[in-house]
Amino acid sequence: MNFRIIQRQISEAEAKLLIQEIKKTPYIMGYTLKEWLKAQNIMVAEDENGNLVGVCLNYDLNQKWHKIAALFVLEEFRGRGIGKSLFYASVEKALEREHNIYASSANPITIKMMDDLGFTKFDNLIDFPMEYSQDKWLIYSHSLKWLFNSYRVREIIRKKILYGLGEPFVYGVKC
Repeated sequence: MNFRIIQRQISEAEAKLLIQEIKKTPYIMGYTLKEWLKAQNIMVAEDENGNLVGVCLNYDLNQKWHKIAALFVLEEFRGRGIGKSLFYASVEKALEREHNIYASSANPITIKMMDDLGFTKFDNLIDFPMEYSQDKWLIYSHSLKWLFNSYRVREIIRKKILYGLGEPFVYGVKC
């Protein structure tokens, strides 16, 4: 299967499909329909017919920091390098714009990509790297705002019950 990576917004139907499919993974806590439709910076993998097969949701925290928020490939298209292509394209785009990158994941595949691309990793936000300490409050405040979303709180609880403790989240920055 051939696929291409482009930056575009997603349709309401695509957003609803992603919400339903993401509910099946322990690694992504989810985003609301409104968040998906509002997002301007999504890297999308499409098949040769223009159908969405994967996404990497990205957004700017400010004029200096960029967040890779969610990386997801539909189950039937996994194992073909699509997620890697999406993640690498997101990193490349942010670096071209001279943004620092912040990401977090519990998915071992995503964490390996962070390693491969030279992210500075840490196990919790309190251990935010000293060389970026002037920006840690931006990351802290963003993380708190992200967490205190009723949809995500429900998804976190549901997924903890369904999947157990799971893998710990790993945080990373790249400049």
